[in-house]
Order: sequence, then structure tokens, then C-alpha cells
Amino acid sequence: MNLPVRFTPLSRYEAAQVRSIAAWKRRKPHLAHPLLDRAHKPLARLSRKLVPARASRFALEALNRMAEQGVRDDWILRHSGFRSLEEIAAQSLEFSDKLADKVIEEGLKLATGVGAITGTGSLGTAMVGVPALLGVALRLIHRVSQAYGYSTEQTGERSFMLHILALSTARTHEEQLRAMENYHWQIEHHIVGDAVNDAALNLLQRVVLGRKLASVLPGLSIALNAYANRSFTERAGVTAKHVYQERWLLDRGKIRSWI
Repeated sequence: MNLPVRFTPLSRYEAAQVRSIAAWKRRKPHLAHPLLDRAHKPLARLSRKLVPARASRFALEALNRMAEQGVRDDWILRHSGFRSLEEIAAQSLEFSDKLADKVIEEGLKLATGVGAITGTGSLGTAMVGVPALLGVALRLIHRVSQAYGYSTEQTGERSFMLHILALSTARTHEEQLRAMENYHWQIEHHIVGDAVNDAALNLLQRVVLGRKLASVLPGLSIALNAYANRSFTERAGVTAKHVYQERWLLDRGKIRSWI
């Protein structure tokens, strides 16, 4: 039985972050996204034929487990100056935000390097680039969760990472709303297990694999692929930061419901 949360007033910094989260949720997709989606639709259909849903689900969950295993507490503890995630969780939101920013900065360096290595324009490197890109993004999401004192050992946390990734890849307002509802539902029902639902799976498969297949087209340089990887990973990191900010505020009784 969960104990009732005692509500406490927001600090000035926390109130500013509530406004920031609200603005992030109201954001509109870039005007170029519908055009890019139309251009990538044939490639997205091809991606679903090349990699069926069952195989995509298996691959995503395997990559997510690998990301979890590759993110131990030592890095986050060394940079935080504390001995456990519980001690990090007891710190202020401002402290965790600064720690999350360090995590994102490190993740973007890795994403850029991976993009340069897998951006030669061949089909082979594009196929290698898909799991590499997803692995880097999921690793970043897992580490951002640690910056707020959360652990993937908690029930349902591992599958939650995939829903955050799906939310970060949403390109239309409808996709954003659906992905937002998915992650709210995930938390409210304390989902047991690691499976990502069909809506999140379809979104990830269409956006990620479809975009990666587009990278084999002539003219896409190594530098541009590196930038694209960095941009994708940055969206994942920023999304994870806002998601865990909101959870931090809810868990401490700073807000009464979703922003």
C-alpha cells in the first residue's frame, strides 16, 4: 500500500522548471517534419519488411538490456560526489538537473563519434548504425534516470526507457500526445516486465530505421550523419531530463498531477 504523498511548496527554481516542462509539452513539431516523413515513408515501409515487428521488439529489448548493463553506478557517483543513488535522490532538483546536463554532454560526444564512424553511406554501415544509435540513446536515457536517483532495478523501469525514446522521436502532435499518454500510463500502473507496447514499437521502427535507410542515399556525408546522430541523441536526452524532472516533482509532492 502506497503512503499518501505530503505536498510541499515549490521553490523558485522548481516553479521555473514546471513552466519549462509545460512549454516542452506544448512544443510544436518542426515544419520540416511532415515533409521528411513523406519522403521517408517508402523507406519506412521497406524497413518493416526487412525487420518484422517481432524482430524489432526483440532487438529493442535486447539493446535496452545491454544499455542497462553498461550503465553502472560508478560514473554517476563519481561525478555526483555521493555514494549511492539514494543519496542523489535526496538532493535538490537543481543539483540533479546539473548532473543530467553533464550526462547529456557526454552522451552527445559519443553519439557524434558513432555517427561519423557509421556515416560512410553504405547499406552495411547503415545497418550497423541503427543498433549503435539506439544503444547510445538508450544508454543516455538510463544514465539521466540515475541523475535523478532512479534505478532500472525498480519495477518496470527498463521498459519505461523505451517509452521515453519513443516520446523523443514523435514527429507530429498526435504522436506526441500518444507517446505522452503511454509514459503516463506506464508510471501510473507500475508495469511489470520489459515489453514496449505496439504504439511505441511502431513509432521507433518507422522513425529510426526509416531515417537510417535514408542515410545510404548518395550525398549524405559523414559530417551530416554525425550531426543527425547527435541531434537524435540530444532529443532523447532532453526528453529524459524533462520526464524525470516531472517524476521527481510528483514523487516529492511538489505537484499534484501531471503538468
